Amino acid sequence: MKGRIPGLLCFVCLLGLFVGFMTPTAYACSRGPTTLEEDFLEASAIFTAKVTSVDAVYPSQKAAVVEPDKVFKGQSPAFVVTNDDSDQCGASIEVGETYLFYSHRWDLPYVSVFDTHLLGTERAEKLTQWLSDRTEKQQPKPPRTETILAHRQGEIRVFFERHDRGYSKKSFITSNSIYVPLSFFNDTLWHSADWNEERNEIVIDATNRLEFEELDPDDLLAPHRGAPKEISAAYNDIKIKVKSETLLEHPEAFVSGDEIFVPLRAIAEKFGYEVEWIDSSSSVILHLALEQQSGPKTLGMRYTNNIGLEGNLEIERLTANEITYRAYHGHLQKGIDVKPETVPFAEMLKEELGYRKYGVQFYLKMDKQDIRLLVSYELLRKIESDASFREKVGAKLGEPVSEIPRNRILTIRDFE
Repeated sequence: MKGRIPGLLCFVCLLGLFVGFMTPTAYACSRGPTTLEEDFLEASAIFTAKVTSVDAVYPSQKAAVVEPDKVFKGQSPAFVVTNDDSDQCGASIEVGETYLFYSHRWDLPYVSVFDTHLLGTERAEKLTQWLSDRTEKQQPKPPRTETILAHRQGEIRVFFERHDRGYSKKSFITSNSIYVPLSFFNDTLWHSADWNEERNEIVIDATNRLEFEELDPDDLLAPHRGAPKEISAAYNDIKIKVKSETLLEHPEAFVSGDEIFVPLRAIAEKFGYEVEWIDSSSSVILHLALEQQSGPKTLGMRYTNNIGLEGNLEIERLTANEITYRAYHGHLQKGIDVKPETVPFAEMLKEELGYRKYGVQFYLKMDKQDIRLLVSYELLRKIESDASFREKVGAKLGEPVSEIPRNRILTIRDFE
């Protein structure tokens, strides 16, 4: 992982994620200059895929179902989302064509015009060649000791879904990757990690531990941002075995002081986690893929305020003519009771400054996280125009969901 994100690149990515929940404003799509390495590091997944279908979804986006082919980084998704307006950096995606995608985020993988390259074009050929060279199988290197720069040492905060695991005091960034001590998997996650000196091999596997321990309050104190530090790293072709399988392609592990340091992303992805890096807060979030999560999934609904930043309306009850919600403004402190409010459903359809005041969101609520769902325009219009249909939607709120909607798109059929 790289220690910085170009400001305009970050802006473009966030724009694609939140365009439906902010005041619609006309602007020209642009991005500052970035390097191939920066684009590689900031993408959640990089892959080639053929587009098999494209659906318009609310708000002002389209979802393309894809058949992934070659993966250069991360785990290829089954679909990507982009804006449907080129002024909002939407990518032009056509059914039947094959593209090189740089997707962002792990739950609703977003691509912009800058992240989508039609195979066969000069740009795509250049990128795929560079990616092939960048990700080729690493050959064993002779034992050596080097002085390396450790960026953000002790400043990286770790989350496992909603579980805040505090700051990993010995972790740091070097060679564009997050490195953690081997003890990280025993102490911070519910995995076992052992060192086999005779075989020069690290062995990491899952355990039966299901609950996290309470953290020491000192683990949640934010450290001061410091300058990179020079440390000594001894490389000796250390093998990494995850779930009984030896990793063939990964940044090198090394010894520094009395600790063995290993690349976090390569190991986490082998366990099926999606790795999300938040540069502004030096946070790394490990997500378990939705399809792999056990436990109940219930349907939730909220309205977000498109005018200003007043927060979310979490819906508790929806009937033909009324809606009951709790208004959440930012992060609530524990123990604060937000009382529900019931208003006519017509309140959700009001406009201010020429724009719809509220935008609807559906999501799957689970123990570890909430997963956003996409919404078809037909479903949106049905909810807004058909009182009896709103009764059907309201009846399913808070109820278990038997299966995940195809490509995360909710349609009228899901409520009939």
